[in-house]
Amino acid sequence: MMPEMLLFVLCGLLAGLLGGYLGLGGGIVMVPFLTVVAGLNIKVAVPVSVTAIVVNSLASSNEYLKKGMVDLELVVALSVFSILGNITGSNLIDAVPGNVIRLILAVILAYTALSLLTKKGPEKRVGFEDNRRRYLMVCVVIAFLAGVLSALVGIGGGVILVPLLYTIIGLPLTTARGTSSLMIGFSSAAAAAVYLLNERTDFAVVAPVAAGIIVGAKLGGFLGTMAKPVAVKILFFLVMLYLAYKLSYDALAGVI
Repeated sequence: MMPEMLLFVLCGLLAGLLGGYLGLGGGIVMVPFLTVVAGLNIKVAVPVSVTAIVVNSLASSNEYLKKGMVDLELVVALSVFSILGNITGSNLIDAVPGNVIRLILAVILAYTALSLLTKKGPEKRVGFEDNRRRYLMVCVVIAFLAGVLSALVGIGGGVILVPLLYTIIGLPLTTARGTSSLMIGFSSAAAAAVYLLNERTDFAVVAPVAAGIIVGAKLGGFLGTMAKPVAVKILFFLVMLYLAYKLSYDALAGVI
């Protein structure tokens, strides 16, 4: 039992470190780790991941808030729709074929990865003129869809929200990561509540994963505030490309 518990703590530590550094939420580490390494069923791993993401967001976004790298106006405007998406997605987990969701998300991730790598935007400024009024309705729709997809596959919405805030709104990359990190906490809390009410959350797994996340997210969030935008863009590109490959491979393998 002890090695299994340590495995869950390690999962949380890695998820917190990467999620806090990139502003993702950590689900891209947790779901593959819990299913492949720990051998949990995907129906168990997703609610655990979504619940742990809330802890990750609170721990990592605190570092961005301290340095003024969170756009609170956008957090309020987009979180409402992201929350609605999360609630919708968590209620659809039994109705939508998993392979379909994986393929759709893989396409989105591949596109946003390429967009993020090629986009040249404001890197260092925190005060700036952006496109929030021009593209707000587009961002609202994307935030809702990101919430639906993230709740279904348990990876958090950061892989969509960060490119959205950076490439469409025009936020500096650091501010985009900080804003995404805080938004993820609110939206994931809604999905976690639905899974809890439906008795899908395994707290024997959530507890050690969350313990590891608290340490990893604080460190990841701290390092993320000092990271060079170019390095973050490359790392983000590689993470999203790998995730797109993994999702599409698993989906196609299930069909074939």
